[in-house]
Amino acid sequence: MRRQAGTLTKDNGSAAIITAIAFTVLMGFVALATDIGALYLEHTKLARAVDAAALAGAQELPDTAEARAMALDYAARNNLPSGNLNISFSADSRDITVACSKEVNLFFARALGINTSTVNGRAVARIYPVSRTSGLLPIGIDESLLPLQAGHQYIIKVGSPATGWTGIIAYPGQSGSDDYRESALNGYDGVVAIGDVQEKETGNVTGPTIQGIQTRIDSAPGETWDNYSPDSRRIALVPIYRVQGSLPTDGVEITGFVSVFVEKVLGHGNDNEVYVKYVHHTVSNEGDDSITGSYLNTVRLVE
Repeated sequence: MRRQAGTLTKDNGSAAIITAIAFTVLMGFVALATDIGALYLEHTKLARAVDAAALAGAQELPDTAEARAMALDYAARNNLPSGNLNISFSADSRDITVACSKEVNLFFARALGINTSTVNGRAVARIYPVSRTSGLLPIGIDESLLPLQAGHQYIIKVGSPATGWTGIIAYPGQSGSDDYRESALNGYDGVVAIGDVQEKETGNVTGPTIQGIQTRIDSAPGETWDNYSPDSRRIALVPIYRVQGSLPTDGVEITGFVSVFVEKVLGHGNDNEVYVKYVHHTVSNEGDDSITGSYLNTVRLVE
């Protein structure tokens, strides 16, 4: 009986040791699972923050100084640690890379001697020339004026009868005064692509077109080309075109697009001038990196 009691005591001691080891291992797994979850959450937050900073910065490209300032602004909004933040640009100023690392405090893993871990985030956004878009004004900029300069004023003549063309583009489906007034006010609702050849409008729709443009201006009289609201109606999309020939029936080829701030309209009757300034603006549209001569871009995350 004494021998049996000794054996039982020895077995109980072994069981206690095994239980203690198992408990330690279990706690290790709990610590690992908990801290891995915390690291995953922080990595997700960091990834979203660098994505937002890269996309915001890309809106200003190819102006790298403005792009950097915008990316830094969005990084601060999302509490990215500035000391671990790096912003860089590609040689052609069409890519912005935002990279950031963040030290994360661990909890249960401290029992194993691991106090912190580092998560990393990296995003690359690129601008692509827009290859097709809707929302265009029925007037445009002749490609002979290229290259365009941001903030530079350009004059679009509308309605002068000297050349037999009013300067107004006849997009498909535009058939009367109301259509031209609407497209001048809210943009043509059809899609126009680079390479399309559009007809010249020779009819008497100058008045309605100018009315639509003037309504845009009147909607925000206090705005300027360098100080306007993001949804300003004075920001308009216009095509860049190449005149196919001197005859009114020759048409114009669309070679690009550009965003402009509509400053003012001068003139009267069938002889008007629309003053615009080129401004950087991006849209959510189809882009093509092979396009040259277009000044309207779309932004994509590429990494």
